[in-house]
Amino acid sequence: MDLDSDPGLWPLADFAIGAGEVEPVAADEKTRVPILPGKGTFFDEHIDLHDPAGAAFMARILIRYDEANPRVRAWKAKDLTSHTTRIRKLLANGMRAHLHRKLPSILYFRGADSKHYRDKPGWMRHGALGGAVDGLACSGLVTAINGGLVHDGPEMTSWASSYSLTDELLGIAAEYGFSAKSIDHRYEPTELVQLFSPKPAPIYDWNKGGLFQPNKGKPIKFEPTAQTLEWVATLAAINAFYRQQNIGFGLTPDDLALWLAAENDNPDRTGAPYRMPELFKKDLYRVFNDGDAADPKFDKGGRLFGGWWMSVKEGLRKAITINGQPTLEIDYAECHPRMLYHRAGVDGDGELYTVPEIADYEAATGKAPRTYRPYVKWLMQVLINGRGRPQAVQLPEKIIKPPDLTVKQMVGFIEALHQPIAGAFRTGAGLDLMRIESDIALEIVSTAMAEGWTVLSVHDSFITTIDRQDRLEALMTDAYYQRLARTPSLKKAN
Repeated sequence: MDLDSDPGLWPLADFAIGAGEVEPVAADEKTRVPILPGKGTFFDEHIDLHDPAGAAFMARILIRYDEANPRVRAWKAKDLTSHTTRIRKLLANGMRAHLHRKLPSILYFRGADSKHYRDKPGWMRHGALGGAVDGLACSGLVTAINGGLVHDGPEMTSWASSYSLTDELLGIAAEYGFSAKSIDHRYEPTELVQLFSPKPAPIYDWNKGGLFQPNKGKPIKFEPTAQTLEWVATLAAINAFYRQQNIGFGLTPDDLALWLAAENDNPDRTGAPYRMPELFKKDLYRVFNDGDAADPKFDKGGRLFGGWWMSVKEGLRKAITINGQPTLEIDYAECHPRMLYHRAGVDGDGELYTVPEIADYEAATGKAPRTYRPYVKWLMQVLINGRGRPQAVQLPEKIIKPPDLTVKQMVGFIEALHQPIAGAFRTGAGLDLMRIESDIALEIVSTAMAEGWTVLSVHDSFITTIDRQDRLEALMTDAYYQRLARTPSLKKAN
């Protein structure tokens, strides 16, 4: 069943705005989840309502709002635009939580001097969100709780303010046919190309009880260049094209349960647990790394992020559909190590994550062949992307390490096998490779768009409809050859 293209296969509460039920559980367990202090999903300024229904719905809501909150003076044009945007985004976020999260509440900060909104759009700064929530609450459209300090054992901790949509508001939304397809998620042009400083050193996370490595450094503001403006224009065109496509997720109930369990167990998940996938996140943006604020350059990283399909585990990506059609996924086999070989002018043939000593170890210990391949792959990525000691990098929980072999021994096996590229290990070469990989991805996605068909990028792999397989393979081969003068190894995902 396709979670985007065939909502009729699911209960109304799972796909359409409606009062009352919010949990996709057994009928006798369905109850309205109350708004709880400090619990929910934080407000996202990119969430919006889909037009034309959104505009008609907002016209009615603003009349209701103004009746309950009369003004002495009429709005100035600029202030009215900000006010309308604020109300619209607050309600869109509330609908997102009602449809997609197990807690229907949205968290936000009321303080006029809130540091959290320092770099946010003007319409949400200086306590404006709090005033709008108060007005919506006065109109009977949301239920709100103001944040404050609470006792947490011997200490005082603070929690954010929160709100959720009332049954009355949900009833009005239902009259306009609001469903999961009625929510948009869009980035402003200035957000489509982002530059970050180098990652800071790992910090201790008291909640997780260990060292935590931030994913990115601090954002760097930069003056647009001809190159960044070209990227922005290309990404804006791709995003507009994606919004016209029905990019769905054809999951069985069992697969949906697996997806939800995996996402809700993900330590990087933000906000309340999911109750259904958020398929409205289609916009792409590009992230560059290791930038210098004094001399902004874009030669490191550049990967595409943002599309909801990028967070889907490999085994479930085969369930992605494009305009109702089944898809396949093709990737560059052993992409980064093979790129290093090709950049060095060496073919680098064969399966690059198969280490003879590990194959012998598997046989000697009665393990199935390729049992430790994920570990070898992970360790090679650490060597290619890192600059320090691989022993200091925390092993992901689900990857199994050979118990009788040290990291030093494993690194020795890998370096001996890959002597032609071993000089690139521990140099941070991965960010250079990501720049090449991301240029390839942008070219493939934009070329397909220009030809009128859809490709979804997951970094070094690409998803399209089955009938476009040959054309996708040709694009992948040509884009790679142009940059590395070698023919890549392509692999169709299982």
